[in-house]
Amino acid sequence: MIQFNTPGPHGPKGYRFKVDGQHFESKNQFVSGLELRQLAGLTAETELYVDVPHGWQDHFVSCDDQVDLGNPGTEKFVTLLKKTVIFVNGTPYEYKKEKVTYEKIVELAHVPAQAAAGYIVKYSNGPSQNPSGLMSPGTEVYVCNKMDFNVRSTHQS
Repeated sequence: MIQFNTPGPHGPKGYRFKVDGQHFESKNQFVSGLELRQLAGLTAETELYVDVPHGWQDHFVSCDDQVDLGNPGTEKFVTLLKKTVIFVNGTPYEYKKEKVTYEKIVELAHVPAQAAAGYIVKYSNGPSQNPSGLMSPGTEVYVCNKMDFNVRSTHQS
């Protein structure tokens, strides 16, 4: 649980907080990171952090974290755009979508085109939905930062 120093009064409508300087309120003192994200209208492409003052490192708020908004004053949060880098045959690519297709990975691999060739696409270091495995034509998988893809020609169609 992310808990601030001392509990205190809340605003007239609820517990106040700011995300990137924009004001929000929650009816509940304790909220999950997911609830904060929903209240602030954040997309899947953004990460949420507690704005820690005085030059200390901001604290990442996961969807599962419980946050106590009961401090006096307004709690402050900041967002950063997620940077997802995937590796295809060892080459890094910045990728901005939640999922990637087999066809996109083969395209990024720049493997020599052969008329009768098929491709084996193996991946590892993936998210919990698909940590590792094989891709085939027409499939897609969720991606995460530092996910590895290896593409090899099978010389078969």
